[in-house]
Amino acid sequence: MYRGFVAGVVGGVVSSALSHLSYFLGITTLRLSDWAAILIFGHVPPFSLGEHIFAVFIHIGFCGAVGSVFAYFLVWVTSRKILFKGWMLGTTPYFVIYLLTALFQTPGTVPAPFNTALSNYITSSIFGVVMGYSFKVLDQAIMQHRSPLELLAHPAAKLTDEDKSQYRPDNDERDGA
Repeated sequence: MYRGFVAGVVGGVVSSALSHLSYFLGITTLRLSDWAAILIFGHVPPFSLGEHIFAVFIHIGFCGAVGSVFAYFLVWVTSRKILFKGWMLGTTPYFVIYLLTALFQTPGTVPAPFNTALSNYITSSIFGVVMGYSFKVLDQAIMQHRSPLELLAHPAAKLTDEDKSQYRPDNDERDGA
C-alpha cells in the first residue's frame, strides 16, 4: 500500500500545481485545495495563508489515501489498463465531493461555474492518470530489484548445530508446559 500512497501523493502534487495554475490564469474560481479548505474550516474563500497551506497538505494527503485505495483495488483486479483504472478512481472523489456539496448546499461551492467544474474535472483526471502511471513505474522498479525466487514463499528455517546446542527441553513451549 506504500507504493499506492506515494503514487497518490505524486498525483496530488501534480493536480494541485495544475489547479493553482488554472486559478492564477483565471480559469477556475476554486482550486482543489479550496474545496478541502471549505470542508475543513466551514467558510468560503478567502483563506489565510496558514489555512491555505494546511488545506494543500490535507488535499495531497487525501490523494495519498486515494492512492492506497487504488493499490488495494489492484490486488483484486488485474493491473492491465492501469492508466484507465487510475483515471476512473481518480475522478471518483471529484464526483463524490461535487455530489455531497450540492446535496448539502455547502456555501461557496454551489452553484459551481462551468469553468470551475471543468477545470476541477480535468485536474482530477490528470491526478488519476499520474497516480496510475506513478504506481506502474514504482511497481516495475521494485520488481526489477527482486529475483523471482524472492517472490516465492520461503521454507521454514531449520535448526543449525549451534541452535541445537542451546536447546533446553525444560524450556520448550511446544510441549504445553
